[in-house]
Amino acid sequence: MAADLRFVARATEIIASFRRHLGRELVERSGDPAEDARRLFDASFAVLAHDTSPVPVLDWANRAAARAFDATPEALLGRPSADTAPAEAVAERRALFDVLARQGFVTGYSGVRISLTGRRFVIDDVTVLEVTDAAGRPAGHAAVIGATRPMGSPRKPEA
Repeated sequence: MAADLRFVARATEIIASFRRHLGRELVERSGDPAEDARRLFDASFAVLAHDTSPVPVLDWANRAAARAFDATPEALLGRPSADTAPAEAVAERRALFDVLARQGFVTGYSGVRISLTGRRFVIDDVTVLEVTDAAGRPAGHAAVIGATRPMGSPRKPEA
């Protein structure tokens, strides 16, 4: 997957957008976009992105995201991103995207998600950001998930 040019280009957009919004690197950069895409794909934290279509679909996922959603990265791609959240979270997601439209990114987000097997779980310490392409045009959103936990389990205290 990491050798695919679209995969590398999308990872590059995510990495650059994270740096622009948060002022720090998402992964240590090597100077080689393909290597940086591999580093993001192999990262211990989950990363998902969706495109700008009217019904946004997932167009990038790393291994950690696939594990969190009981899938392979390929199985996540092409799925509507809204399908990863329960129907009752529509208002919450709308509010999140309203803040994104004003600020460009949100940190500290938490919410319930649904895996491809139907298992519900909580994502914590999530950074959601607007992604732009190399020309600065809107290219969707990415979520960097700091932690996941089973439904009903307490959030781990901050260190």
